[in-house]
Amino acid sequence: MAKISLTVVHYSAHDPRTTVGGVQTFARNLTLLFEEVQFATPQDCDFDLIVKHNIPVICDNQHVVDWPKGHPVIGFQHGVGAVKFNVTRSRGHRRLARAQRRAAKRQNTLWVANAEWVATAFGRLYGNRVDHVIYYPVDLARFDAKLDGKGSRLILHDARTKHKGQALIERLKKGFPQWQFEALDCKPDLVPDRMRHARAFIHLSRYEGNSLVCNEAMAMNLPCMFTAVGLMQDRNRPTDVYLVDPEKIYGSRGSLVKEVGTFLESLDSRIYNPREWILANATPDISLDAWNRVMTHFQQMSGWNLGMMPIGEAS
Repeated sequence: MAKISLTVVHYSAHDPRTTVGGVQTFARNLTLLFEEVQFATPQDCDFDLIVKHNIPVICDNQHVVDWPKGHPVIGFQHGVGAVKFNVTRSRGHRRLARAQRRAAKRQNTLWVANAEWVATAFGRLYGNRVDHVIYYPVDLARFDAKLDGKGSRLILHDARTKHKGQALIERLKKGFPQWQFEALDCKPDLVPDRMRHARAFIHLSRYEGNSLVCNEAMAMNLPCMFTAVGLMQDRNRPTDVYLVDPEKIYGSRGSLVKEVGTFLESLDSRIYNPREWILANATPDISLDAWNRVMTHFQQMSGWNLGMMPIGEAS
């Protein structure tokens, strides 16, 4: 796969080389698509040099306001702070929502979203029209669907916080002692092998933008149980997964146990194939085509000569 012959800067709050999270994984995966990716944070960024040399900048949504007003940037929408705050009631998420509202007013910004529902929500809330939707791609060479979990009792999860289902997992451990519910708590390079030996993956979150770890689990072709949040709200959502209503399982312990019990029983009778959705929607090749369109659009918007071929003229 030929990469886009550009150097770009990914700009966010945390350095993806030393921290973990969905935004950080997204940033690292840009190296699959662009010839060179430089990582910058508010504390470690040579703004003057980047502006002087017209290096394209891909910003984590609210951070577009850190750049000079007249300087064109790409704003990537990973999630909707206002929706997240309604779920968590966290002060931090309230600040995030306010920051995103301010960012939405910035001119000279090309907006890209990670899911259709995110794009729609921002358009409805703030009117900053999204020009492109790009699902998080998964490195299929690493997440290769070569599973070795037949007969395994290991159920992986990513319930790191309250709104991601931390308390629910504790209930499940007591309700299903014959199964091992373990957190996917390891270094990013170890995630594929950790998934390889599991029987299934569950993600019982009350809010997501577009969970990258869920995409990785689907790419690995693990049977997946998800709540109907994030990507699962899109018209083009994955269908070969076990989907549940978050309000139902958070509101009733009986419903939680019943739904999870049904999912666990299905592992012996149903063949899940969520990887098919990834192959059709979230491969590096698909993302490469989408980012080519984004960079061509950005070239037109900025007036910079990035060497991008106009849409329709590519061979």
